[in-house]
Amino acid sequence: MKPENEEIREIRCEDENSVERLSVGETVYYKFHRHGSVGEDAEFEIEKEEVLSHESSETEYIHIEKMKKPEWTGGDAERGKWFFKARRLGTTRLTVRILFRFEVESECTVKIVVE
Repeated sequence: MKPENEEIREIRCEDENSVERLSVGETVYYKFHRHGSVGEDAEFEIEKEEVLSHESSETEYIHIEKMKKPEWTGGDAERGKWFFKARRLGTTRLTVRILFRFEVESECTVKIVVE
């Protein structure tokens, strides 16, 4: 685990050639968006979990004030982070899918190289 004062790096999937290089033991995160009441969601798949593992997830409501007013809609919009840890030397792929009403709207894959 990284020291508390050291920031955890964000990884992104910007195009089909996205590559991220990590060190063994490094923790990184990937941002996602979810809005369950309208059918927006996200999921990920790790090709080789012995190289990269999912450690935890964090989410927070974007419009917390809407959660307190039953007549308002859209209060369940969330932003989140998935945290991953580089376990051992090797190469894997992290595939992120953006879903709308359970159907894949888009998909992007990041090549992860653990050095």
